[in-house]
Amino acid sequence: MDRRLIGPVLDPEPLGNVPEELHEVVQQLRLVFPSGMDESDDYLPLLVILDPLLSDEHLGVVVEAAFGIDRHLVRNQAAAALSVKAPAPEAVERLHTRMTACGWSIVDDE
Repeated sequence: MDRRLIGPVLDPEPLGNVPEELHEVVQQLRLVFPSGMDESDDYLPLLVILDPLLSDEHLGVVVEAAFGIDRHLVRNQAAAALSVKAPAPEAVERLHTRMTACGWSIVDDE
């Protein structure tokens, strides 16, 4: 698979179009992935990490704001990442560890 860097949004919009309760998630994603992410290694594990934290709609909004990927496409890709294209648990854990080391501090409160 070709390695392709996705995001970050080159000139990120102010978060005016993002609900206030999601600002922290977008800002942390921009902090953790300041140069974007490797689509082949990071993208599907990221969707798995974000899934328990956000509704489907909010997941799309957050990833669109952070990386410029259409929110509707993100929601479809997240469904695949949780079923037919599920990344290996080790890949998810590896990314989560890397994100935490880069400042990610959002956890599932439930």
